[in-house]
Amino acid sequence: MLGIYGLLGIIAGLVALLFVTLVHWTGQVTLAAAAGIDPTAHGLATVEAGFSLPAGERWWLLLIPTVGFLISGVLSTYLAPETMGTGTGAIIDTYHRRGGVIRRRVPFVKMLASAATIGSGGSAGVEGPVGFIAGGIGSTLGRLFKLSTSERRILVMAGFAAGIGAVFHAPMAASMFAAEVLYKEIDIEHEVLVPSIIASTLAYAVFGAVQGWEPIWVVPPVRFESIVELLPYLILAIVCATAGRFFIFLEHGLHRVFGNLPVPRWAPVMLGGLLVGAIGLFFPQVIGVGYGLAQLSINGHTAAGVLVILAIAKMFTSALTAGSGGSGGLFAPSLVIGGVLGGAVAAATNAIAPGLDVDPAAFAIVGMAGFFAAVINAPLSTVIMVSELVGNYRLLVPTLWVCIIAWFAARKWNLYLEQSANRMTAPGHVADMMTAVLHRIRVADAMEPGKPTPVTVSPNTKLHDLVQHFAMTVQGVFPIVDPHHGGLVGVVDGWALRRTVGESGMDEMLVAADFLAPALTARPDDSLDLVVERMSRAGYDEVVVVADDVKATLVGILSRREIVSAYHREMLATAPHPEGEAPAVAPPAVALELIPGAVNLPDALARGGVVHALRGTTRSEVLADLVERATLPPEVDRALLLEQLKQREELGSTYVGDGVAFPHPSSADSVGTATPLLCIATPRKPVPWGSEAEGENAPRAEIIVLLLAPQGSGHLALLRGVARAMRDAGLRRDIKKHAPLRHLAARLDELSPATRPAVTPGDPAER
Repeated sequence: MLGIYGLLGIIAGLVALLFVTLVHWTGQVTLAAAAGIDPTAHGLATVEAGFSLPAGERWWLLLIPTVGFLISGVLSTYLAPETMGTGTGAIIDTYHRRGGVIRRRVPFVKMLASAATIGSGGSAGVEGPVGFIAGGIGSTLGRLFKLSTSERRILVMAGFAAGIGAVFHAPMAASMFAAEVLYKEIDIEHEVLVPSIIASTLAYAVFGAVQGWEPIWVVPPVRFESIVELLPYLILAIVCATAGRFFIFLEHGLHRVFGNLPVPRWAPVMLGGLLVGAIGLFFPQVIGVGYGLAQLSINGHTAAGVLVILAIAKMFTSALTAGSGGSGGLFAPSLVIGGVLGGAVAAATNAIAPGLDVDPAAFAIVGMAGFFAAVINAPLSTVIMVSELVGNYRLLVPTLWVCIIAWFAARKWNLYLEQSANRMTAPGHVADMMTAVLHRIRVADAMEPGKPTPVTVSPNTKLHDLVQHFAMTVQGVFPIVDPHHGGLVGVVDGWALRRTVGESGMDEMLVAADFLAPALTARPDDSLDLVVERMSRAGYDEVVVVADDVKATLVGILSRREIVSAYHREMLATAPHPEGEAPAVAPPAVALELIPGAVNLPDALARGGVVHALRGTTRSEVLADLVERATLPPEVDRALLLEQLKQREELGSTYVGDGVAFPHPSSADSVGTATPLLCIATPRKPVPWGSEAEGENAPRAEIIVLLLAPQGSGHLALLRGVARAMRDAGLRRDIKKHAPLRHLAARLDELSPATRPAVTPGDPAER
């Protein structure tokens, strides 16, 4: 693995060089050539501090950002919608919910779309996009080397850290940031840290060897000489927290406004570019990356009022860029805004209390860290970042002071909605924790003592007697035992039995052997994690426990309820409790994975994603493009899936009315996955979705929903839940308008309460 981390770091460094060069070239041939403004200039090229009315070449700012954002929007809309907006949020979502899988085309589309956005004047940074691109390369390497899901997720974050560490000249801070940014609370993904350090160090070495080692900003020697200075630093922390809350509110609000516009998805991006350019007419300092604006604050020669106005203008251009769907990062803009606010506090302090003689450069640097900690929820990595920028630890005390206070004051709000609260609630770790607990419990320990002996039948038991057994007991399956040697033969298939009940003339003819089905079995020494996996795949509520002998002698039946009870007993037994007190007895809770057929539609959609502008004019062509572009687990056989979808359509059209079709195979297990998955798609034009005999009279599908679920109750639950949700005209309208994935997930959550398990009294409510 060390070799793979090193290889990823080298590739990330080369990709960072390519991307930064592309962005710089785009800026030179557009804004720099037409208006004399370099949107990617480092802090060494400072900007003017004064304001002036639009004149001369500056009018190009109305056209160039609009065209650049239009190009970015079209690329993202039709090639990779997940490249819209910030790269950091997408990486967090990939790590927590997508198993570290990023489609191979996505990094290339992100590179082109971000270059068009930033190079044309979008208020965004290169750090987030290059981190996303390098994370995509990590995902590709993970699949190339056939690594596990856990290892692939780590590679994604290592690539993310490598990209940021290279272009920001701060490999250690980038590594810490990658491990910290995954959570809202102060928590660290320690598995990510060492691979990130290896990859980001090599990436920075490759990048610096070509680009040089000059810092982004020229920082003079800074000082912190008196404890009295902590008072203005406290004011800075409050300013950073307040401004951070406003910036988060602004970005999220604009994201909702642009996302709800009844226009094609690329149109809001173009509108965002127009508005950014309009602000740039009056404040050209706030377009582009903005490194020069931060340098202005570090130099300390600008009035506080001017800096406040520039900070507010920068918030609006940055929120418009990201909120409209422009492809860029908010890493650099957050630092720039914080630096300007820090410079403003320093200027105001020196004007009001000149005797303090605070250092403007120190306040600008600490302001960067404070604002970043407030909006990104990553206070620890920002402290390291300041030390790397300054080259010493002289600002350690004020940085810790400001970052922790700003984070604490703004911790309830976060820029990246994709973050999990902490490791305990992260999707990947919840599954790992449950599996670890179940692995410690054996089948014999989970079976309740004193439970009645299960009712068994012989192969020649009559249908009438079988029905009586089902009516008089709570068993879901009835073991068929050989009357001669006592061994287990199989079980009575309850579904087949129910379908047969009521058929005239069958009672005396049919016997238990006619309903024989293979038994789902477990041994007393088997661990419960293996048993739960088998039950989930088979769709059974009970497993037959047999002795570890040649005859497979029946021992008993283990139900899902007993497994849940055993899980809670183990959790309570291992949980710490006050000395001398017995552990509290909690009411039984129900885990989603243990409820047969329960399907969470928002989670299923998060795994499958949204695809727009499907190519093709026939049902077969559209299905082929859907299978190619859908976000599917790497283990899915796409060719087999396409074949099964076509076979299912031949059995009968999956068109259900209102312009909606539900293509699906009979079982997701047969194509390589047992996880429920939902992919919502729209074709470029309505597609005939009927039999060949219907011809041009076939109904036209405008919304195509790909469904994958295990055979049995899970498959039917997914169909029922989606069908119920799709009856809502508002949801169908949102899909046709290309509403963002998180909006559609929220609507599905509102419209499909029946697909979620009921909350046990006393359990926490939904998040």
